[in-house]
Amino acid sequence: MKDFQEIPLKRAMQDIDSLKSFPDPDGRFSGPLQVNYVDGDQWMLAEDLSYRTEAGEICTARKGFIFDFASIPWWLGWLYPKTGDGKSPYGIGSLFHDWLYCHRKIGGRPIKRIEADNLFYEINVYVGVSRWTAGRMRRAVRAFGWIPWNARKPEDIIP
Repeated sequence: MKDFQEIPLKRAMQDIDSLKSFPDPDGRFSGPLQVNYVDGDQWMLAEDLSYRTEAGEICTARKGFIFDFASIPWWLGWLYPKTGDGKSPYGIGSLFHDWLYCHRKIGGRPIKRIEADNLFYEINVYVGVSRWTAGRMRRAVRAFGWIPWNARKPEDIIP
């Protein structure tokens, strides 16, 4: 009988393989995604990762940030893996979306939730996620993102 701790780790390692080399045609990312598995659905960013937006601003998710990639309900996991897949690498957009919900700044400039949601869409389309899938995901975060955005206390926002 398999150890139940072993199963999530095996699945997590398979999922992360899909993000080892995401498309970056214009060189907007500072480098490859480097993460360490924490447990369950949690990952830790092993190195800073920056993205240059279409507007030219730099958004940097910092080393040590713990996140869960896409917050997909468990019952949709078969259709949408949390990290995305080789054809639809929305996990990278999810990392930056999680970062922005926790940090609430791009390049030191305070942002509103809609800007985080819009950047999520921008990154997803940039790395090759279809506009249809990226749009559905953006609509989902617009519909439900207010819950984690409003739940975060001011003292829990990453400076």
